[in-house]
Amino acid sequence: MRMQKMLSIILTAVLMLTTLFGLIGEKYDVYENIRYGEAERDLVSFYVPKSAYDRDKNGCVLILHGGSWTGGEKEDMAPFCKKIAMHGYIAATMSYSLCDDREITDVTVYTMLDEITQCIAGIKQFSEEKELHIEKMALSGYSAGGHLSMLYSYARPQDAPIPLVFTANRVGPADMTTAAWGSSAYRMCSKLVGQDLDKEKQESGEADRLCRDISPVYYVDENTMPSIFAYAGNDPIVTKGNRTAMVNKFQEVFGDNGSGYDYIFYPLSGHGLLLDPVSEYKYDQTLFRYCETYFGY
Repeated sequence: MRMQKMLSIILTAVLMLTTLFGLIGEKYDVYENIRYGEAERDLVSFYVPKSAYDRDKNGCVLILHGGSWTGGEKEDMAPFCKKIAMHGYIAATMSYSLCDDREITDVTVYTMLDEITQCIAGIKQFSEEKELHIEKMALSGYSAGGHLSMLYSYARPQDAPIPLVFTANRVGPADMTTAAWGSSAYRMCSKLVGQDLDKEKQESGEADRLCRDISPVYYVDENTMPSIFAYAGNDPIVTKGNRTAMVNKFQEVFGDNGSGYDYIFYPLSGHGLLLDPVSEYKYDQTLFRYCETYFGY
């Protein structure tokens, strides 16, 4: 047991050093707070590696922040954007309109999905202005941002002004129904769909329909784009039902061999994915393999 613990410590140290030296990569430029829409929070920031200016084609990873759909800032995703840019790929992170945590408002998940389309249009314009030739994109996100990223990638990929070629998400809610959340699903989804999913709607089945409508897992089929998803073994926020729903659905559609998807499990971590450096290293390497494969460089 003592030997196993020592080996684990040594491996963790090695991986941390490997990650550190892996970050000593390309120089990059930062373009902050570029407006893509009319709403107050409709801003996007770019991290552009120096090599991108000389390529005749580029890919871009757009990362959506977490915050339970009621908070969070795009700056929270800056470390991930920097890591991607240092590996030679353009990264961007967007802010989006937020729901109110206390009452139902006009801002819904559908508002946020529309803003993703607007943001990708803004990325296309930015690409043309800077002559970056962004021809392909991937969506990525953390927590609530992971939910939005998966939902857009699976339900609305045809709306993207730049083609989406894969998605990579961390601890994103996948199943918004009572199967994953119990009766709290109705309270949570009420603010997300902009309607009170009251007893009448529950009894009629409308509440369940609306919960399914904003559940990424219900859109997964044989045409779903290549996907990376990461979940934690001790996550008190995004319930285990989300993890099992997504894994089971991808296995059902694509088989146990992982063709079409990669699932990274963080057995010791909570929602922040902080306690599994081996899994984190695997996630990073998988992401860069997808970039190379689907961006073409």
